[in-house]
Parts: sequence; structure tokens; C-alpha cells
Amino acid sequence: MEKLKPFNLFTHLRPLKQKPFRTLCALLFISFALLTFLSRQSPVFGQTQATVAIDFGAPVQGIHSMSGFLYGIGDNKPPNDKLSPLQPKLWRTSTLKHYPRITGIGSQFQLLLSDTWGYGKARGWPYEDYDKWEEHVRKLAQQHKDKNMTWDVWNEPDLKDPFWRGSRKQFFETYKRAYTAIRQELGPNVMIGGPSIAKYDQGFLRDFLDYCRENNLEVNFISWHELNDQEITRINNHVEEVRRSFVQNSKYQSLKIQKIYLNEIVGPTAQYRPAENLGYLTYAEQSRVDGACKACWEPIGGGRNNCFNESLDGLVTPEQSAPRAVWWVYKAYAEGLSSRVKSESSNPRVVALASQSNPKGEAQILFGYFEQGASPGRATVVLTLRNLQQLEVARSGKPLTFAVARIPDSGEKVIPQLETVKQDQISVSNQIVRLTIPNLKLHESYLLTIR
Repeated sequence: MEKLKPFNLFTHLRPLKQKPFRTLCALLFISFALLTFLSRQSPVFGQTQATVAIDFGAPVQGIHSMSGFLYGIGDNKPPNDKLSPLQPKLWRTSTLKHYPRITGIGSQFQLLLSDTWGYGKARGWPYEDYDKWEEHVRKLAQQHKDKNMTWDVWNEPDLKDPFWRGSRKQFFETYKRAYTAIRQELGPNVMIGGPSIAKYDQGFLRDFLDYCRENNLEVNFISWHELNDQEITRINNHVEEVRRSFVQNSKYQSLKIQKIYLNEIVGPTAQYRPAENLGYLTYAEQSRVDGACKACWEPIGGGRNNCFNESLDGLVTPEQSAPRAVWWVYKAYAEGLSSRVKSESSNPRVVALASQSNPKGEAQILFGYFEQGASPGRATVVLTLRNLQQLEVARSGKPLTFAVARIPDSGEKVIPQLETVKQDQISVSNQIVRLTIPNLKLHESYLLTIR
């Protein structure tokens, strides 16, 4: 059996499948084969430990894609061969000339209305002349009646510098004026929402929704931003609070809330880190929100913000549109979405998304280890795979090829192809396969494919 030269992350490669099956059964008192793919070594002291259980016989239904972006493109860059593989489903921008390009690749266009106005510069603030603000919104609505887009009224009204200098009450009136103009011009079916605050704040959301309820306004989608890279694991809790307190609460039924958007995710320290990006995608997907957009920040080496340098929010290089590490995370994420299966991790900082089939017909597991608080630099992860025999690739009865590719924490460096760090073949019948992966580095992700 031909094997690739092992990468130094993985050592002592001795699959347990070489042991007699009868002896193994006697030792474990169970009728499955325990197979170690990458290492038999004992966990290293001081490492994070995690067990990830994956069931290829348990499809996950009713999820939405969290692939989405904030600005990030030009008229022609990045080219569509860098966009299409990511299958973005939500795009938040004020650049209306990009509407055909964004919708042409199957993405929902979310108009960031406040960016069409500006923030206290030439036009001043809406609360300084509400009539002028309402006229601006009405004219935009009239000019773009033919476009199918959602209307996000204002960006981060809880952030004084630079997005809002007025009071909370003045923001609510600004929403009311915009809502009224849009509804009058575009009718009852157009989606209007907010408040797109900079962080989760239940009190702000409650005040905003109470105001809208009292003033007979609708909030067709609720939105806020998840940008705290030390609180990735709290996304589920935030979304559940919103559902319980507002969406499912009959008190707010008149608002006609239909969707929840995290229309900015991924903070500045995580913008290039594969595992942290995977963490955001995983927790957002598991929370079953309706969409998310990757935020954009300043490049490490200076230059134009990643929103406006045609870098797809930093996923590719600005000039050549060459892929960086996180581009590969988004690509693998999108390729596995349609056949997602159940996965559970014993450690919230170790995440895994498993799928029955990618475009090549391979089963795959995208996993990584991200930082939250004081995290050891490495982790030992055990992947327990069930019902492999139900995969299409397993039906021939031939041994399966397991290959692991590394997605490095390499910042702005170009990663033209992923490095395969281990490949092996395992015969699978009606068994459980256990893959032990030591020395998984903090911030990195890996893509395991099975063919």
C-alpha cells in the first residue's frame, strides 16, 4: 500500500487494524473494528483533548448557508472562478451597480441603506433633517423598483464612532422614516429590517422592537453582528434568546419577523485564521440563522480596507485574486453544505462539519481548533466515524482512501493548493472507524476526504 511521506505533525503511524479482529473484540467486548488512522500515540500532557462523533447515516436538514460577504468585490475582481466555488448566499453592500453580478451567482442582495447616505459628512445626520433623509430613501426605492433585495436601514447604530452620533430614540425615528418610504414605494412584500447593531445586545433589540410594535412598523428580519473572536461559542445562545424572546413571542407577532441575519461575522484578529472562520461558520450554521456575511478589516501590511480592495474580504489577494488559506475553508464549507450529516464535539473549541458527498463524490470532514480564552497551542482530536458503509463511495466494497489536507494559519500568504499531509486505505464493513489526530495546531483547519 503506497503511503505519502508523513508530515511531522503526525508521528508513530501504526494502524490498529493490523491487530487480529478476534483479539480486539475480546478486549473491547463489542463488535466493531477500532482503527487508528494517523497515530496511536498517547495524548500529550497540556494539550486540548476532543472527541468528535460523526454519523454519516444521520443527514442534517433545514440548514442555511453561512457563506456571505460584505462588499469585497469590484466590477471584474475577483473573477467568478474564485467566487462561484464559495456559493455565497448573502451579500451586504451599497454598491448597486454590482447587483447583476451578485444576484447572478445566486446571492441575495442586501442593500446597506445608510452607506448610500453617509455618516455625518456631506448630508449630515438623518435626525438633523428627517424630511431630507426620507426623500433620499424614497428616491432610491423609486429608482430600484425592479431589484429583488432586502433593505438594511442603518449600520451599527450602537457605535458612536463613526456610525451614529444621535440618541437611540433618534435612530428609531430614522428607521421609521425609511420604513415608511420604502413600504409606500415598494409595497407590502419587500423585506425591511435591522437594527444591525455592532454586537449582540438584547436590551437594544428589545427597545427597537418595542418601538416598532408601538408605531405599527414591521421588522421583517432581525440582524446584529458577531465580531468578538473570544465569544464564537456564544452565537447559539444569542440566537436562541432572540427566537425565544422575540420571534416566537406573540407580543411581537405584528412585526412579521421572518428571518434572522448575522450580517457581519468574524472579528479582526480572526480574519485570516482558518479555524476561527470555521468556528464562526459552524456555530452560525448550527444556530440555524438565515444567513451571514464575513466582515472586512484592515490588511496586515496596510493599504485599502479589505472591503474595498477587491479581495473578497481578505480571502484572496487584491491584485492577482490568488487564494489565501481562509478561501479554502469557505470553499470546503460550501461544497459540503448540501449533504451535511450530524457531528458532535466534546470540546466547543474543536469544530467539525461532515458531509456525505462533495462535488467530486467524496465524503468529507472539515475540522479545526480555535482559540477562546487561554488555549493550549495544540490539541489531540479523535474522530469517531459511524455508518461509513452507507456512503456512496463505500458501496463497491473496496478499501476506502482517507486523505487529510492541511489548511494552515498563514495570514495573507497565497496558498495555491492544499498540502496533503497523510493518506491511507482502510477496509470498512459494518464498523466504526476511529481516527486519532495528535498535535492539531491552534488556528489551523484540516480537510479529511474519503473516497
